[in-house]
Amino acid sequence: MMYPSPLEHNQQQSGVPGSGLKRILFRAMLLALAVYIACIFVIGQTWRISNTSEQPMSPAVGAVHAHQSASTQSPQPSSSTYAPLANQASGQSQSINAYIDHMTQTQKIGQLLMLPVYTNGYNSALNQPLQQWDIANVIIFTQYGGTLMPSTQSGLAQLGHDLQAHANQRLIVATDDEGGTVDRLAPYYGSTPSPGSLAATGNTQQVYAQARQDAQRLLANGINANFAPLVDVYQGGAIGQSRMFGSTPGDVIKYAGAFLDGLQQNGVQGTLKHWPGLGSASANPDNGLATITHSQSQLNSTDFAPFRALLSHQPGMIMTTHVMVPAYDSSKPASLSPVLINQVLRGQLGYQGVVVTDQMEAGGLLQSMQKQGYSDPSQAIAEATVQAILAGNDIVECPMAPDRLAAVVNAVTSAVQSGRISQDRLNQSVQRILALKARMGLISLS
Repeated sequence: MMYPSPLEHNQQQSGVPGSGLKRILFRAMLLALAVYIACIFVIGQTWRISNTSEQPMSPAVGAVHAHQSASTQSPQPSSSTYAPLANQASGQSQSINAYIDHMTQTQKIGQLLMLPVYTNGYNSALNQPLQQWDIANVIIFTQYGGTLMPSTQSGLAQLGHDLQAHANQRLIVATDDEGGTVDRLAPYYGSTPSPGSLAATGNTQQVYAQARQDAQRLLANGINANFAPLVDVYQGGAIGQSRMFGSTPGDVIKYAGAFLDGLQQNGVQGTLKHWPGLGSASANPDNGLATITHSQSQLNSTDFAPFRALLSHQPGMIMTTHVMVPAYDSSKPASLSPVLINQVLRGQLGYQGVVVTDQMEAGGLLQSMQKQGYSDPSQAIAEATVQAILAGNDIVECPMAPDRLAAVVNAVTSAVQSGRISQDRLNQSVQRILALKARMGLISLS
């Protein structure tokens, strides 16, 4: 049976008494239907917008949000908390690869090296490493066992400026500004409290405020990265207790986390050190080859705990050190151990950021290389640098002596040219370093 359309129905009913009222009712029904459809549309749009806002943020926004929220949340010992930075690196990978495509091999190698600088001012001796070898990172020393250089704070600021101005590549400029006994800026600004003293206040806001002041002073001198805070858990080892934030993982996480936030939320990248933990080390690696005798269970519950927990704060770097950890690797110190860097730090803990070595002229490293048959310090450091890169380190803190520095550059260049360090391995580190430099505002990937 065919039913008339609404229009035909109205025409057929036009001669019937009451048809005017029916027309009014019909129009009212149409109006109500239109309002109902409009409401459904508005509700649908609102739901879609709300649902979209709950989707994952863009990588860059997600990383910023995670960084801002880290200071107000208790760090959790889970590698999943590091996801925002991993997402950021993934989202930037295409731009980073495009950047790398325009780099020379010398420039790539230069990204993996850190030049130690101890001088009263910029001089021509720095031209070869920064311009010919394209070294892209420096660490400033102000009292390398002797005279204060630069001699004034204004001279230090000028040096920081001149290093960036003369280098072919944008520099990470680092120093050690822990506070207490290790404080490169103390001769210019006066001493600052040690980590132990800061923790003794029981006040994380005071710890944060000290780190914020440190960051402001560092930036005023052209220094954009600090090799601090220590996250070693003091357990009676050879390293001074005052350099550490506590004797329990909880205290170290609490106070070192506040210090890290104080640096990074004020423009300076922090560095968690010394992986895998020196709290029970039998010697200072600067002086001799130390050993950590803990079991894997002890290491995971105590020494590794602050590193794991503070990944949620997105540290700029993690520093490896020259210490034997036979529970994981009985043949190589942590700084040269693929097990402790690639398998444990990156694989188990989930850290995907930049790993930097401790100084490569340390007595502990030289002793380790002697066991491998390298008695000449220059050759030992050069070979150790190649092994450090193969183990998973991204930046190697080079020796200061010019002949040793040249040997390192030649060794890494030869290892890349021969394929011992593959292009894939080289690019892995370059990618991580460029991601950090983009985060620091040193380079643009757009």
